[in-house]
Amino acid sequence: MLNNSLPRVAYFCMEYGLAPEFRIYSGGLGILAGDHIKTAGELGLPLVAIGLLWRHGYTQQLIGEDGRPFDVFLNSKYDFLTDTGVTVNVTVRGRNVVCKVWKTEHFGNAPLYLLDTDVPENNGPLITDRLYAGSADDRLAQEIVLGIGGIRALRALGIEVDVYHFNEGHAALAGVELIREQMA
Repeated sequence: MLNNSLPRVAYFCMEYGLAPEFRIYSGGLGILAGDHIKTAGELGLPLVAIGLLWRHGYTQQLIGEDGRPFDVFLNSKYDFLTDTGVTVNVTVRGRNVVCKVWKTEHFGNAPLYLLDTDVPENNGPLITDRLYAGSADDRLAQEIVLGIGGIRALRALGIEVDVYHFNEGHAALAGVELIREQMA
């Protein structure tokens, strides 16, 4: 039963392990985050989650005929995601990046909002292509979308938050965006 005196929490994480077929996680961090938001959903706790919608997700490793492992990245489209109609903008490498916001509660989880840069307005490399792939610059671009874009998504969605939880350092730039808001 929901207690209205509980703080409203925004939970930021780079990955969420909600189901094997929803390939937006790698391992332990994602499983932990997925368990947190499933439990919050089951208990009716005032929590929303913010993450990234990975187009190809994390690698799936297979063994070839020669006995050697190789990586496969599957192109993922999910029909259980709801288009919120919201987009937010962040600046990455000096260019404007549009982030579309999707939502799912499909797995009995608390509302999970996922930012997606795979939209026609964006030219150049896809920031939300692969989880934990690419260079340090690519990772920083992903962290800008998660942190700064995540705070902007909450504002655009009209979601009020009392407590922000940043799961690992990936969402640290959300703190920078919160400071920017206070200084404006």
